[in-house]
This record gives sequence, structure tokens and C-alpha cells, in this order.
Amino acid sequence: MSCLSTRAIAGALCLIPAVFSAPLYAQEAPDVQTQLTQIQASLQQMRSDYERRISTLESQVNQLQRENAQLSSKKQTTAAPPAGKTPSKAEQRIAKAESIEDAITAVAPPPAAAAPTPFPNLGGKDRTIDLGAELFLDAKYSSQSQNPENPYSGVLPNGAEGVPRGFSIGETELVFKGAVDNLFRGEARFVLEQEGNSTSIKTEEVFAETLGLPWGTKVKAGKYWSSVGYLNDKHPHEWDFVDLPLVYKQVFGGQLNETGAQLSWIAPTDNMLFKLGGEIAQGSNGYGQSFNSNFNQNKPRLGTLFAKTGGDIGDSHSWQGGVSWVRSTTGSGTAANQASYTLSNNNDVNFSGGNTTWIADFVYRWAPFGNPTAQNLKLQSEMFWNKQSGSMTSNFDCTEAEQCIQGSNFAQNQQGFYTQGIYQFIPKWRAGYRYDRVFNGTNSYGLSAYPDVLANSQVQSGWDPYRNTIMMDWANSEYSLIRLQLARDNAYGPGLYNNAIYLQYIMSLGAHGSHKY
Repeated sequence: MSCLSTRAIAGALCLIPAVFSAPLYAQEAPDVQTQLTQIQASLQQMRSDYERRISTLESQVNQLQRENAQLSSKKQTTAAPPAGKTPSKAEQRIAKAESIEDAITAVAPPPAAAAPTPFPNLGGKDRTIDLGAELFLDAKYSSQSQNPENPYSGVLPNGAEGVPRGFSIGETELVFKGAVDNLFRGEARFVLEQEGNSTSIKTEEVFAETLGLPWGTKVKAGKYWSSVGYLNDKHPHEWDFVDLPLVYKQVFGGQLNETGAQLSWIAPTDNMLFKLGGEIAQGSNGYGQSFNSNFNQNKPRLGTLFAKTGGDIGDSHSWQGGVSWVRSTTGSGTAANQASYTLSNNNDVNFSGGNTTWIADFVYRWAPFGNPTAQNLKLQSEMFWNKQSGSMTSNFDCTEAEQCIQGSNFAQNQQGFYTQGIYQFIPKWRAGYRYDRVFNGTNSYGLSAYPDVLANSQVQSGWDPYRNTIMMDWANSEYSLIRLQLARDNAYGPGLYNNAIYLQYIMSLGAHGSHKY
């Protein structure tokens, strides 16, 4: 039946130019008629190719069916080894080969996908059209007892964005991606974001990466989400909750998105994932976001290393774990680019030094016999260790625009984690819980001799916030999702509890590739 349908489709495609070309292009110039003739010839060639492929596939199916019948007969007539006798190595190899053949021939393979159609262009050289487009729509309503524009307590301003109160659009994302040729592929993601009463278009990712390099290696270059941690390289439509964990907001100011290059390697193993990688990046929008720009500088200021491993446990369980390291610095001497912050008391401070972050992540998944359609479970957790060391200066109470206060050297250790579980209890319905905690410690940032600089600011208390979040979502299909989320946190300071309710939808249009593990 599938073969007959393919012939019908191929025949219909061949009728398209005959039906439409004459009335639409009767008055066109000769060169247009020539192009139409070329297209008609290409379509005719495509029909011939389809006919040949269908005939080949029919022969292959018949051959597989004959071999399957022969194997079944052979298995029925083969005598079992005597009880208590261990099969020889040769017999074991034959049994293994037969089991593999059974798995292959039990179901006839589906027809091969048709190759993309080459169309002639003005340059005179055929090029395969291979450009996928996706559009993700994200909108929200939220009611919160605290103003999400207020800074978090206990940390320096980090550029993290909260979900606005009331109705708002989230990250509406337009994606273009595809193979450039046999050696490279490219991807570009543009985001439509709401900023106050206006909207803006931002470049989220634009990169090219290699295809088919030897020894399992891959090179990526451009602007992209770093591969450190687990959640960092996931796009908002892939999140299980409306917003990011607190530790991502307080350490990275959201997610680590950089312009640079990445080298990764995947070990050639059969039953386990083992991946190593590293990145070097400009450091223009790393830890301090726009507060520490290294744009238009020769020397990159941010580097990462990461290792990931994982595998399956039986038919229903799988896991993945990883360790990552991130180092960012402002530089020193005449080449330094200080990070500048404006505190909630309107005093300005400038930081010179670096940040070193370690991340440990772990994910466990369960789905009955590997099929997540009816039920599945996902447990996920990440732990951050962040150390900031350097010195602060401030122009507090200065009559001229100069750094009048020079603080002493300091080092601050910050830890944080989140852990969450998502359970799909019936088809299309999921429920989840997440717990966040960040330990910021207490630090004077080297300005203990000048207490007025930090007085009445968000960093004075050294606050250690936590948050509890529950959610439930319904997915009519893999292209549409509606989510309800309730949360309570004290990230804005002692006694300032934020009780929040969110309602969100995510819609996907166009070809939608599978998500990362």
C-alpha cells in the first residue's frame, strides 16, 4: 500500500508543472521558460528515481521475508543442547548472530526517505535545499506579591530577568537550521522579547558546527549556550518549569550564553555515553552580563571544561551525570575590564578579579520498557560551587568622577543547588516539584573600612534564599503545552516572601526536532 501511495504522489508531482506552468508563465521571457523546462526535467528525473527506489525496496522486502521464514524454520528444527552441557564458543556466536538477525528481520524496514530535491539556480550548479524553520510561541500571566524588578538580596546585581507581573510574552523563538554541505551545518535562533511596554528582537544563537570529523570530535563556533551543567544549554521551551532555578540566576545571571568556540569529543562506546569538551569565549556577557563587557578586546576572558557520562539500566531506566568548570576574569593592569555594579542604595562599585565555578549535575529517567507515552519519571539536580576573588573600588562620596575608595582583597564562596522531579501519571498530564537553595554567605567585598558604601543595599545582609515550586502541565501534543505553576520564595530579603502563580502556554510551529537528553 505504501509503495502504491508513493507512485501516486510521484505522479501528482509530475502533473503540477503541466497544470500550472502554461497559464502562469505564457507571457514570460525565454530565460524563464528555460528555467521551467529545467524544473520539469528535474521532476521527471525525480519520478524515475522514485520508481527505481520502489522496485529496489520491494525486492529487499521480499528477500527479508524469505530470510525470516528460513530463520524461523531453522530455529524450530535446531535441537537444543543436552541439559547440563555448556554450549561451545562457536555455538554461542551462532546464537548471538541469530538473535541479531531475528531483531532485524522481525519487522521489515520502512521505505527510505526520499532525498531532498535539487533545483537549478542562476549560478548553474544544483544545490540541495535543506533549511528547517521552527517557531515557538511563549506567553504568560503571573501574579506575584513582590516586584520582580527588585534585586535579589545577598548578591551583587547580575542581570537576571524575572517574569513580569500580569500578562506578558516570554521568549518567542524563531529558528533556522540545516546542513550547509557535507562538512558543516548552521543554526540561527532569534528571540522576540518584551521589554517594558515595547518588544525587541535579540540574537540568541548563531553558530556553525562540523559534521563527520574523525574520532568523534566536533567543533562549534559562534554565539551559543555553553554546554556546562545540565540545564544551561536548554532553551526555555524545553524547561519543565516557567523559570530558571535561583542558583542559575544568582551565579550566571540566567544562562551562560557566549560568543566563542567549542571543541568536544564523544568516545566510541556501544552502551555508554562519555563526552569531553571545552570552550573559549570572549566573556562579553558571562557572569556580569552587560556589567563586564570584554567586547572589542583581543584576549578572551572566559573558559570552560565539561565531562558527561551516562547510559541505560535495563529497558526502562537511564541516567546521565556530569562535571563542569567555568573560569571568568576581568583581566589586570591596563588590559583590565572592570565589572561595574549599581547597588540598590544607588552607590557604584567596581570589581577586578575573577570567578571560578564548579557544577555537578545528575539526571535519572524512567519509562516503562523505554516508552514514555503513558507514564514516565524524571529526577534532576545540579549543585554549584562559585568563588569570587579580587578587589573592589568605589567612587562613593567623591567630588570628582574617580575611584576614591580602594578596597582590600577578598574572596567569597557561594554554593547553591536545586532538585526537582517530574512525573507523567497519565498520557498528556504531568506534575512536578522543585526545591531551590542558595548559600551566599556574608562578605564585606573588601570594603569593611567603608561601611557606608554597602549600607542599606541588597548585599549587606548576606542572605541565603530558598524557594518551593509545584507545577502541573497538559500537552495536547508534542507541539502544544499549557502549564500552571505555584511558587513561594524569600529571595528578596528577610521577611519578604514572594507568593507567585503563573499560567503559561508554549506552542510550536514547523518541523520540531527531538530535545536533548
